[in-house]
Amino acid sequence: MMTETIFAAWLAFSTSLGTPTWDKAPEKWNLSDVFHILQDSPWSPALLKLEGKIDPGHVDSQTGLVPGSRSNPTDSNSISGLRVTRSKPQPSIPVLWWSSKTIRLAEQRLRQLQNPTLPAGPLHVDELSDYVLVIQGSEPLRIFRDAKEDLHDTVFLELPDGVTLDLGSVQFVEGTERESPRVEFHFPRQIESRLTLDSNSERVVFHCKASAKTARPFQDNAVALRAEFKPRTMRVRGVPDL
Repeated sequence: MMTETIFAAWLAFSTSLGTPTWDKAPEKWNLSDVFHILQDSPWSPALLKLEGKIDPGHVDSQTGLVPGSRSNPTDSNSISGLRVTRSKPQPSIPVLWWSSKTIRLAEQRLRQLQNPTLPAGPLHVDELSDYVLVIQGSEPLRIFRDAKEDLHDTVFLELPDGVTLDLGSVQFVEGTERESPRVEFHFPRQIESRLTLDSNSERVVFHCKASAKTARPFQDNAVALRAEFKPRTMRVRGVPDL
């Protein structure tokens, strides 16, 4: 009861500050609005922890996996509080809750604003059958596609009460002139007709680790991070957008 009261108070407080950016029609978003959604919103948390990097050579010779990949999801030497604004660079490894319509509409709107020759009509995205989280960038794409590990063992969602949601599939998108390269991590919305995620959950944590089989000199060859999302805040006009 106390938690529900606090959440209601938070909603009332947010409303009193004005309409959230994502509650406006996407066609009315300006560049500032788009950067806010893509870099510091419930669907793209500005607080991201880069965990201790995986040693590309420290792989079990029999299993081919990094030992303790899931048993120690909060490695030491983490760097917290990487805050992103329009005047600062994005995190080196941005994480987006891609299955939300808000994020994909913001990507569309950004292309509209950056290219005046594109049609200025209404924006539209389809509902996705999975929960999809995305890591953007050509280097992460290279690392994950060439990963030593089985990503089903090193990528997962940590749900409340210590429950985990296993990775369903991974898709690699090369990118185009209009879209950045990205890795899509797909998690099932339902298992045996039951929802896998409660939209009122206080916290969901995305855990992700990988190291490249083919190391490149003078470049990062491993990724280890955790990104925290708060589904209760991931709403547009009061409706969950996951």
